[in-house]
Amino acid sequence: MKNVNTTKDSKNNIEIYDIPNFRKFDITYHGATNYNGSRIKITEPKRMNHDKKEFVTLPYDYEIGDIAKQGLKYLLSIGMKPVARCSDFDKITILCDNWSEDFINLNGTKREF
Repeated sequence: MKNVNTTKDSKNNIEIYDIPNFRKFDITYHGATNYNGSRIKITEPKRMNHDKKEFVTLPYDYEIGDIAKQGLKYLLSIGMKPVARCSDFDKITILCDNWSEDFINLNGTKREF
């Protein structure tokens, strides 16, 4: 990444490719139904035309009691490198820095290139 000059005169001159690019994982809660108990869903949107959206659905962990903490625990368990988080009205997003040889699929497997 380029060193971005943030002096007063140049703070509005940042270029889009000077900003680090991370992988985005959305974590949502899905309540119980007549057939399934409460669960969380971690979703990674598709990145290229030939990709498809990836997701994993986990039973809601009442012991943890927080979808953000549960999602983070799962991402760490498969080897993700979280660097930031943000939230929306209906979801939590965790950004991870896993690219190239560190690329891990959401199911925990290494991506073959």
